[in-house]
Amino acid sequence: MNHVSQRLQRLYDWTPSFRTVLKKPAPQEPDVFSVPQTTGKTGWIVFTYENNIPVCVYMTPQECLKLPCCVDERICNDTFLRVEKVSNLEFIVSDIWMLNSNCVFACSSFQQRYDLLKSFLSDFVFHVPGTLKLIHKSDLKNVKIRGNEYYSSDIGAKGCFVEEVGDKVIVKRMATPDCYEIKGQKGYLK
Repeated sequence: MNHVSQRLQRLYDWTPSFRTVLKKPAPQEPDVFSVPQTTGKTGWIVFTYENNIPVCVYMTPQECLKLPCCVDERICNDTFLRVEKVSNLEFIVSDIWMLNSNCVFACSSFQQRYDLLKSFLSDFVFHVPGTLKLIHKSDLKNVKIRGNEYYSSDIGAKGCFVEEVGDKVIVKRMATPDCYEIKGQKGYLK
C-alpha cells in the first residue's frame, strides 16, 4: 500500500501532511464563508487505481489503509478528499483537492468546492452497511465541534482555523519546579 502513496506523491507533489487549512486568525472580509471543523482525525481519502483495480485509501502521515467502499468507478482516477475521521468507516468530507487528476483546489473558491462536494457525494458515492460512509459538512448531526474554518472568496486560497474556546483554563507555573496551579482553584498540579 505504501507504493500507492509514493506514486501519488511523485505524480502530484503531494504528501498526506498537505494542509488546506491553517491555524491563524479569520480573514476580516465581508464575504467570508464558514464551516465547522469536527474533533475527528484529519486525513485524506484517495480514490485511485492499484494494479488496474479501483481502490479507496485513507492516508495520514502515519497510516495508509485500504477501505471498503461503494463508489462510481469513474471517480477513481486520482480523486483526493480532505476528511475528518470520526470512526473506522465514517468520515466528514471537508474539502476536495483533486478530482480525476484535475486540481480543482487551484481553480476554485472554497464555496464552489463545498457546493461541488455536495453533488459529488450524492452522485458518485453510495453508502452500503459495512462500507465507507462519507458525510458532507451540511449534513452534520450530533458531532463534536473543535472550531470553525473560515474561507475567503479567493480562488485557491487556504482556509483559516479558529479553535472554539469554551471555558478557558489558565495554568500558572509555580516557583516549585514542575508544579503548576489552575487559576481560581486551590491546590496544584505536578
